[in-house]
Amino acid sequence: MRLLASFIINPMKLPSILVLLLMLWHQSHAQTTISGHVKDGANEEALIGAIVSTGVDTTVTDTNGNFHLSVRAFPVTLRVNHLGYQTLTIQMRAPKEITLALEPSSLTLNDVIVTSGSFSRKTLNTPTSIQSINQEMLRRDDPFSVTSALNRTPGVYMHAGTLTTNRITIRGIGSRSLYGTNKIKAYYEDIPLTDGSGNSSIEDIDQEMISRIEITKGPNSSAYGAGLGGAIRLLAPVPSAQQTSAKTSLTMGSFDTHRWMLQGAHHDNKTTVSVVYSDLQRQGFRENSAYSRQQAGVTLKYQLTPQSYFSVLGIFTHLKAFIPSSISEDDFKNNPEKAAFTWKQAKGYEAYDKTLLGLSYHQAFGQDWSLKSTLFLKNRDAYEPRPFNILDEETFTIGTRNTLAKRWENFRFFTGMELFFDEYRWKTFENNYDENSNGSVKGDPLSNNLENRSYFNAFIEAAATLAPNLNATAGLNLNFTHYTLDDQFNEPGNNISGDYAFNPVVSPKLGLTYVTGAHNTLFMNVSHGFSPPSLEETLYPDGQINPDILPESGWNYELGVRGTQRRFTYDLTTYYMQIKNLLVAQRISDDAYVGVNAGLNNHLGVDLLGNYYFVLSDRYTLNAFASVAYMNYHFDEFVNDGNDYSGNELTGVPQWIFNPGVELLSDLGFYGNISGQLVGEIPVNDENSLYAERYFILRAKAGFRYVIGPWELDMNLGANNLSDTKYAAMLLINATGFGGSQPRHYYPGNPRNYFGGVSLKYTFR
Repeated sequence: MRLLASFIINPMKLPSILVLLLMLWHQSHAQTTISGHVKDGANEEALIGAIVSTGVDTTVTDTNGNFHLSVRAFPVTLRVNHLGYQTLTIQMRAPKEITLALEPSSLTLNDVIVTSGSFSRKTLNTPTSIQSINQEMLRRDDPFSVTSALNRTPGVYMHAGTLTTNRITIRGIGSRSLYGTNKIKAYYEDIPLTDGSGNSSIEDIDQEMISRIEITKGPNSSAYGAGLGGAIRLLAPVPSAQQTSAKTSLTMGSFDTHRWMLQGAHHDNKTTVSVVYSDLQRQGFRENSAYSRQQAGVTLKYQLTPQSYFSVLGIFTHLKAFIPSSISEDDFKNNPEKAAFTWKQAKGYEAYDKTLLGLSYHQAFGQDWSLKSTLFLKNRDAYEPRPFNILDEETFTIGTRNTLAKRWENFRFFTGMELFFDEYRWKTFENNYDENSNGSVKGDPLSNNLENRSYFNAFIEAAATLAPNLNATAGLNLNFTHYTLDDQFNEPGNNISGDYAFNPVVSPKLGLTYVTGAHNTLFMNVSHGFSPPSLEETLYPDGQINPDILPESGWNYELGVRGTQRRFTYDLTTYYMQIKNLLVAQRISDDAYVGVNAGLNNHLGVDLLGNYYFVLSDRYTLNAFASVAYMNYHFDEFVNDGNDYSGNELTGVPQWIFNPGVELLSDLGFYGNISGQLVGEIPVNDENSLYAERYFILRAKAGFRYVIGPWELDMNLGANNLSDTKYAAMLLINATGFGGSQPRHYYPGNPRNYFGGVSLKYTFR
């Protein structure tokens, strides 16, 4: 009223009043533009077409994953969506350039970007059989191992006799390995977890150190070694976008199991860091099966410029695990908790300290060229008292991996190399244990050896768009493997020193994809793979090197279809692989095996993965999932030690596996799942005269997640083997009884067991 009165009294003030009103109106409608980048949290790939919204204004990321959005006032809440990924909600209090990392959803995994071969692209657009396991899928189970998650992947079967005694097979490859995983390449980020003899170990990496597992089935990965079985790649943890947080959790379970974990994480536009410490203890279901593992890990990424960054990762593991070993069929049926008599009396165990270090540098040149270099170091110092001797060993590895990529509009090119050297020192000693010694007693030395193993892998791959809906990928892998053995124990007359190098192995591949709709793709590929024998497999019984031993090799043929129809996602693949120069380990004593090339294998199979989800409300989704693997594997030509096994089923592999399940998903509140595993009977010996019985086990987990301000509380309960089924969790194929005793084929699976956990997270910003 005073303003109006002033105007009436003095009309000359009108221009000033109009200017003031205009300024107030402009201020109320002023907008600030915020810019950002949306990427896949694990592999750093830009996410094209992500929807970024404030609720008032919305935009979509461009071909480089970048966005610009007008904001009228702060604070403002951004909501980011991308098909195949979990929705991210974040509050911004001031204008700034922001980087947002999304995590995959378990509902539509065909739209998740994976590293298939050399190129990062959606699963839907890959010409190979590749599947990913994200954190949501890992957390369906207890946090003690990744066995259940791997076994839900069609074509993958992880035998797990104990937390440290296991064997992973992919489409039957690796089934003849006795005590570990080989013929399958494994990586943590770009650092090989496979040693120079082809042995891989992933079971001692804590779940909290894994954000995603990518599995390439068959020899389809030129960039990751062209192994016959394929490749398993673990990706490092990714902190929540634009947050600093601390988290702790405690999980307790049957068999006096407990796991404590502490994590600190930070994420901003330049720095991403995660530090994890975990302590896992278990007394075990069986005799002589106590387990203890402490692990510390750190991952760090620092953005130097918009075009370059470096990253550091390190994992240190201290482990001691007692070994119950395998038992006879009678004990398996009547006393599954027993340990093998000699292993119990010797109190056999495996203990080691292991260090894994890696340093990477990534440089982009504009939008088209990129270079990545990685330097890695590994060390494993181990001690293993066994009934037949005591093994003292140390492995030191140094290596590098370098890649160069170029992108055009309809063509992409990728090349690189991987080189590493293993220095493996091992000694054996007599084990002078007896019934009164209270375990193993170190005696006189039996051997002292130094192995030097070198591995060189060069690869090249190209992808081209041949037509609007047709894409082709071609690749080539070149491998050199060399072993040198220095016997530092025996005199010249008995000395087994020598060296062995394989001829270079060239492995090509060709793949095609044809897009039949917006979310459906046909794909096919032809690829070659190989698996070199270990140094031990190249030795004769007298220790001399057998120059005639050859790597296993084979051709793989695949035809598949994958896609998404509204809420249904599917992936169906048929494949055929023929493997020649099959390596067979002939046992000649408790601790002695001889490798021979003994035959030809045929692997014919079908992998099917699918899920369908129901939206129950804004916060709850019900997801039904299932996988089926049909594995018709036979010896085509197989003559070993005068016995003809041609036509028999491949030893150690079931003919079919079925994994059904259903889960309730929630951003906040109750969640849970129930899943099962049905495994067909498994041939235990090459004669096919003995089979392990088929079995069905059931698992369940339920929990409640609640957020109060910066605090997040999660409580859960679960159970494994709800039906209390007696089953063989791992088999020692072709075991031989000594001294009239029964062969010890069986590692019993755990009976019904329970677990419960609580975690607390505090977000500082």
